[in-house]
Amino acid sequence: MISNEEITLILEKPESSTLDFKQELYDFSNDKDLKNTAKFVKDVISFTNTIRSEKGFIFFGVKEKEDKSLDVIGLSNSLDESILQEKVKDKVFPRPFFEYYEVNYNLKKIGILEFPINKYELPITPVVKMKGLEVGKVYYRNGTSNTEANGIDVIRINDWFKSLPGHLDLSLTDKISGILKRLTLNEEKLSVILTDLLSISKIHSLKQLELFCSAQIRGIKHDETENHKYRIQKVIISPNSFETNPYSFIDITASMIKKEIEKEDGFYEYRMLFNQSIVRLEDLLSQFINNKSYATVKMSSKHLFGKKDYDLNVFIFEDNIRGVYSNIRQKTIDELMRI
Repeated sequence: MISNEEITLILEKPESSTLDFKQELYDFSNDKDLKNTAKFVKDVISFTNTIRSEKGFIFFGVKEKEDKSLDVIGLSNSLDESILQEKVKDKVFPRPFFEYYEVNYNLKKIGILEFPINKYELPITPVVKMKGLEVGKVYYRNGTSNTEANGIDVIRINDWFKSLPGHLDLSLTDKISGILKRLTLNEEKLSVILTDLLSISKIHSLKQLELFCSAQIRGIKHDETENHKYRIQKVIISPNSFETNPYSFIDITASMIKKEIEKEDGFYEYRMLFNQSIVRLEDLLSQFINNKSYATVKMSSKHLFGKKDYDLNVFIFEDNIRGVYSNIRQKTIDELMRI
């Protein structure tokens, strides 16, 4: 917050790329078309992106007369900073820093929007289309006007931000990019990545992503099946058992075993949801040997079909587990790309 002495000095200056005077506050009371919100957002973007060596200011309650002199007329109403922060929150990226406050100056109330010089990872741009604002476009102050930046302007603004002292905290975009890289490199266990991603989702209040990560880590509940169809794999079920010849001279593969099972009477294909936790799936993967083995799991027909109750053998192959694991990896990537 600046002092009255600083205000006096600023009021002696003309409007410029770092200074603007407005008679009234933004009127959000009747703003169904978001026209006034768009004006405010464009001001915030433009002042923040302007290359400068000092803070930028918008003074409210100050009228510019025909002779360009200024008249402090004061404000008849007030505006809370939290309203302005909320207005800009989901409409631009990165999130800009600014401060709004009201002060008494010569028995008049004036409002001040203050824009500090701050380091950003890239120029501020709109993420929603509004009147006078295009998604992804860069705006800045050119003299006394808000102007759309051309290619060279964007490069210069970006270089200016990079040149500013200080360190950038990792933004959500940086974090998501890092996770995507880890997912595509395929060098880490998914259980490790999903645990990190769960933490990120909680920090940034990404509820949908938090639910997704939680489900993978703890396993899928029965009433959540509809939302996790990517975990479904085609297995073979039968009330009968199947034995391979342990003394065979043929190098038996899982594919050969599967083909033999499919030829037998009483063996059927079934699309089953693998609801295990990600750690359990990784444990199951470690138990398969070079895709030459299979697992037999005893399950109740009532559990699978919801009727009768007799034992069934479920034949699970390494490809089933790898298929589920691969689908979870891709589903995680898909969830991140929606953010």
